[in-house]
Amino acid sequence: MVEQDIARSAPGRPRSAEVSRGINLAALALLRERGPQGVTVEAVAQYSGSAKTTIYRRYKNRYELLRSSLAFVEDIPEPSPGLPVRERLVYLLTQFRHGLEEVVGLRALVALLHGDEDPEFTQVFRETILGPRLEVIFQTLRSGVESGELRADADYETVVSMLAGSFIARFAVRGAPPPADWADAVVDTIWPAIRAA
Repeated sequence: MVEQDIARSAPGRPRSAEVSRGINLAALALLRERGPQGVTVEAVAQYSGSAKTTIYRRYKNRYELLRSSLAFVEDIPEPSPGLPVRERLVYLLTQFRHGLEEVVGLRALVALLHGDEDPEFTQVFRETILGPRLEVIFQTLRSGVESGELRADADYETVVSMLAGSFIARFAVRGAPPPADWADAVVDTIWPAIRAA
C-alpha cells in the first residue's frame, strides 16, 4: 500500500501540505457561503488560488474533496473527565453548535435536511461531522452512568438525539439558530430525567 502511494505520487513535485490546507479551507469557506452545491473543483480552484489540475491530483471528484475538507475539521476537544457530566455536556453541545454554525455552516445543515437532493454529501457529512461528535456526547453520558451521576436505565441514544436534535429542530422551524444559552437550557430541560436519584 505504501509502495503504491509512493509510486503514484513520485512524478513531479511533492505535494505541499500548505497547498492541501489551502484547498481544504477554501472548500469549507465555500460550503459555509454557498452550501455543498457551491463546492466545485472550479470554485475551489478560484477561491484557493490553486490550479484545477492541482486539485484533481489530490481528489478525483468533488465528493472526495468534500470528504477531505470535512475530515480536515478538527475533532471536538474532549472536556476534562474531572468535570461533572452536566458541565461536559454543556461544553460538548456548545462545540457542536460552533461546528455547525461557524465551521461547516448552516447551509450544510440545510442540505442535510434535504438529504435526497445530494445523498453523497449527506453521507459524507454524517460520517465525518455528525457521527463522531454525537458519539463523544454518547460516551460522555455513558461515563456519567459509570460514575453514578446518571441513571443506568435511560435510553441514551434517544437522549443524544434529543440534545443535538433540539438545535436542528430549532433551526428548521425558526430559520435561525437557537439563543446563546441553548446548550445550558437544553441540558437543564433533560437533566431531571437522566440524573441519578
